[in-house]
Amino acid sequence: MRYKNLFLTLVFALFLVGGAFFTNASAQRRIVVYRPVYTRPYLGWGWGFHRHYYDPFWSDMYRSPYEQYLEERYYAQNAVAHDQKVLAEHREKYGRDGILTDKERRKLQDDVKDLAKSRARLAQLNRNY
Repeated sequence: MRYKNLFLTLVFALFLVGGAFFTNASAQRRIVVYRPVYTRPYLGWGWGFHRHYYDPFWSDMYRSPYEQYLEERYYAQNAVAHDQKVLAEHREKYGRDGILTDKERRKLQDDVKDLAKSRARLAQLNRNY
């Protein structure tokens, strides 16, 4: 029995080593791709720090206050809708069994507080513009 286990272990080890020799090694190849380098000529002031084309990295700096307001209002409206959905889901979930535990009550109060905060933020945005 002891020699049988040893023999099977050696056969399995040889099988694994043999499999390592016969595997495809295409991932081991190295392919070098040479790409051309395009350089822009220096035409004086304006090609370095001051660019004359659209750069999305700096696009937030060039928005008007009205565009910023529209974006903030959009996100505030989405926050109100999300908080209403979460509160409705939790009320339905916690009200199924008819018993409201302290933990569930705290979570519902927290949801109501989040909804009130997001509504106040939306009201402030609508009031200030």
